[in-house]
Amino acid sequence: MPVYNAEHYLNESIDSILNQSYSDFEFVILNDGSTDRSAEVIQSYTDKRIRFIDNPKNLGLIASLNIGLEICKGIYIVRMDQDDFSLPQRIEKQLRFMDENPEYGLIGCWFEDFGENIETKVVRYSSDDTHIRIRHLYQTHIAHPTAVLRKSVIDEHNLRFNPEFVHGEDYAFWVQMSAYCKLSNYPEMLVRKRDHPRNISNKYAQTQQDTCAKVKQTQFEKMGLTISREEIELYTRFANPDWTFSLQEMEIMHALLEKIASGNECTNFIPKEALKAYLAEKWFHLCLQNRNIGKTGLNRWNKLSFRNAYTSPLKSKIKMTAQSLGISV
Repeated sequence: MPVYNAEHYLNESIDSILNQSYSDFEFVILNDGSTDRSAEVIQSYTDKRIRFIDNPKNLGLIASLNIGLEICKGIYIVRMDQDDFSLPQRIEKQLRFMDENPEYGLIGCWFEDFGENIETKVVRYSSDDTHIRIRHLYQTHIAHPTAVLRKSVIDEHNLRFNPEFVHGEDYAFWVQMSAYCKLSNYPEMLVRKRDHPRNISNKYAQTQQDTCAKVKQTQFEKMGLTISREEIELYTRFANPDWTFSLQEMEIMHALLEKIASGNECTNFIPKEALKAYLAEKWFHLCLQNRNIGKTGLNRWNKLSFRNAYTSPLKSKIKMTAQSLGISV
């Protein structure tokens, strides 16, 4: 747990780890040059499992994370953020999964977003390795404070958080790890993730957006593709999804989908048939739902070279055909 000026929520976060049903761990807490009472809060604990590291000056999150990767001694590294809350069985359940599935090097879990002035909701990320890889083309699909990492994978391949991906270092690290192991999310809400104005995603939104675009770009490069920032933003809208594409954007998106499928066919960066099925399904529903393209939805759908990778529901297919004939349904 890296800590920087977190005195307001720190007790709750530390207590949530010390009170876990699984108790055989070392709790490394790195105080990264805090100027508030954070160090005092940490040092008020007498639990012998706590290993307190006090950076003499603020090194930043990425440097602190990498120090943690170096000094942690366990078989697994469990991540925790200074302002979040782990449910009592979090570590026990995630570690049991890792013990039983040695081909997995990284697992997150479902989490609850909560905080002042936001609607509390449970975020349910996919537990399927292939689905996670597909979703990583447009956003991270493992929440950093829910992550458990297999240290042998990190050590064997000398993996570290990259300072070139500031405020998106976790997203870049998951993609890096995925070259050497499978990924999953435990299908249960085990972490409460606090939203507040001091969150990195709130304070540095534009920097984080730029960094995430770089991570997406690196993945397309692994398919042998050169993708522009504009194309990345268009693909992100397509995947989210957004039904407001203009006619020109539809043309660009169609060409981009053909390019992605072709590039992945050659590299198998993501299992080929799964990616084509995903892209075809998204394209079908864009052609069906986008009111800006008039009667041309069916024609645009039929132009996709790998459309047979997705079998659309009969009712939706009838609706698209009716729309192409100008029949209101």
